[in-house]
Amino acid sequence: MGSFIRGREIVAIAQRYGWKAGGPGANHPHILKRQGDRPVPVRSRLENKYEAQGLLKQLSIPRSDWPEKLK
Repeated sequence: MGSFIRGREIVAIAQRYGWKAGGPGANHPHILKRQGDRPVPVRSRLENKYEAQGLLKQLSIPRSDWPEKLK
């Protein structure tokens, strides 16, 4: 089964908004960190658009900067 979107695409978008890639976590290859916010784990493959949309909302990324396939 293929992935809907790759985690590294989410990481690239988040880094434009001040999130830093904190390296791998226990079960997630990407942990995003930002001063004053809780760390956000990101899996390497997101299986559906709702999972990806939830992450972008949690990261406070404006909908206008979401990839077209997630809008």
